[in-house]
Amino acid sequence: MEQTRYLSLFFFTFMSMAMAMAMAADPLSATTTTQAYTNFVKASCNASSYPSVCLTSLLPYANAVKSNPIRLVKQALSATVKSASATRSTVSKLVKGKNIKKSDAAVLKDCFEELKDSIVEITDSLKAVSSLGSSVNKRFAISNAQTWTSAAITDVYTCIDEFSDQKVSAAVKKKIRSSIVNIARRCSNALYLINHLGI
Repeated sequence: MEQTRYLSLFFFTFMSMAMAMAMAADPLSATTTTQAYTNFVKASCNASSYPSVCLTSLLPYANAVKSNPIRLVKQALSATVKSASATRSTVSKLVKGKNIKKSDAAVLKDCFEELKDSIVEITDSLKAVSSLGSSVNKRFAISNAQTWTSAAITDVYTCIDEFSDQKVSAAVKKKIRSSIVNIARRCSNALYLINHLGI
């Protein structure tokens, strides 16, 4: 009976110490892992078309991306869709504004359509990349993603060109042009990452 008690006490002490050691080790391990994920995103972004834009949009998701290139591309495309959708919403509100000039409204309406098309194309690219895990022809899926993303870039730059070619009020330009340029850069970064998937 006494021996059983001592064995139980020993076992409890041993388990407690093991758990304490594991808990003490976990924060360091977690920090090391997080740093590895952050380094992966940084290394991927540093060679992209617009590194600072890439880092701003993707570093917050390093722990979700881990060190997975496909997850990184999917996050880049998702972030681009989100940004384009927000900008499209802003453009829509500007078009409906009471004091909007006819010339400004015409350019904004065209831009709205270009953004609408680009969102569909980026979403199609995201679907193509998401299918890589189950796709028999991975090269075909990547080719589709490249095609859709390139089309989105063309649409966004068409919108940017309209702001450059036509007389748009300074107030409208200030509110929207930088956001559209940012979308174009996010698209370019996403295409770079797709091109370097190595599949």
